[in-house]
Formats: sequence, C-alpha cells, structure tokens
Amino acid sequence: MLILSAAVARGTFVLCEYDASTGADDLTEISRKVLPKIPRTGAIRSYVYGGHTFNYLLDKDLIFLCIAAPTATELVFEFLNEFRRTFEAVSRRSNREVELARMLRDLIMRYNMENGGGRVEQVERDLEEVTDVMRNNLGKVIERGERIDSLLDKTSALKAESVSFRSSAKRYNDDLWWRDQRGKMFLGIVAMAAIVILTWFMLQSLQSLTV
Repeated sequence: MLILSAAVARGTFVLCEYDASTGADDLTEISRKVLPKIPRTGAIRSYVYGGHTFNYLLDKDLIFLCIAAPTATELVFEFLNEFRRTFEAVSRRSNREVELARMLRDLIMRYNMENGGGRVEQVERDLEEVTDVMRNNLGKVIERGERIDSLLDKTSALKAESVSFRSSAKRYNDDLWWRDQRGKMFLGIVAMAAIVILTWFMLQSLQSLTV
C-alpha cells in the first residue's frame, strides 16, 4: 500500500482526513498529534514521529500531510501535489466535510490501486534486482580473491621447487667436478708411476752395459 493515511489542516485544525491503513495504530490520531510539531519552513518536507514518516506539503496556511510507504518518496510528493490541487478544486464547490473526505478517500484508493501499487512494486523489484546484482558482484569478488590466493599458493610452490631444483643442480655439478678432478689425479699418478718404472728400467740397463 502506497498511501496509508492523509489529512489537510489549517494550522492544527483538520479540514479533512482519511485513514486507509489496516494496522492497529490510529494514524489520524497520530497525525493530529504531529501537526503542532511540523516546522513551518520549506515547501515539502518529511518528519518522523512515533515510528512513522510523515511527508507534508505547505501551501500558505494549509498543511497537506500523509503517511506512506518508505520506498516511494517521489510518488508520495506527487500524491501530495495532486491532493492540494484536488482539494482546492473541491473546496471551491463545497466545504462540506463529507465531500472532502470522499474526495480524499477516492484519491488514496486510486493511488494505491492504479498508480501507487504497481509503481511501488516496481520500485521494490528494482531494489531487489540491485540487491541481487550487488550480491552476485560480491560473490565474484570473493571468488576472484580465492583464485588469487590459489595463484599465489601455486607461485610459492613453483618458487620453492625452483630453489630445490637449483640446489640439486648445484650438487650434481659439484659431484661431476669432483669426479673429473679425481679422474685427472688418477691419470697423473699412473703417468708418474709409468715414468718412475721406465726410469728404473733404463738405469738397470745402463748398469748391465758397464759391467
């Protein structure tokens, strides 16, 4: 329901009012209590009292007041402007309270059934869609964060494997170098031994010739 209750007053004197709500609160009584509290500055304002948001429009000494759904502020002030125009037109013909109340009742019913209801539902659907989009985006951000964490873990693992491979390659190269050095040392010892043996045989041969 778009418009729950509405009234028009001159100062604190109520000219006509209508309560379309089905709740336990007497909104007309609450509206009467709010009237003295409304500041007389600005053309269109909102005022919170007793857990309800009162939207009002000031026109000279008249106050057009309504309690409406909180999700349709634009429609509410559209209603208040039409309420003012209709009240002025009807009050020129008759100031009877019954006719003014009937006018207000019909206006509230029309906004709630034809204009207000569908547009409020559309606003609520739009809000739900925005909420769903935000929820999906948040989920994607979280998922993206998890993927980034996974990539970071894989990067760390690859870095550790690279360090391990580098250490293994260094040890392997060191082993090859020592093997090469040992091979060279062995060949050097064999060559020295061969030279010593050849020298000994040559000395023995020279000694036999001199004898």
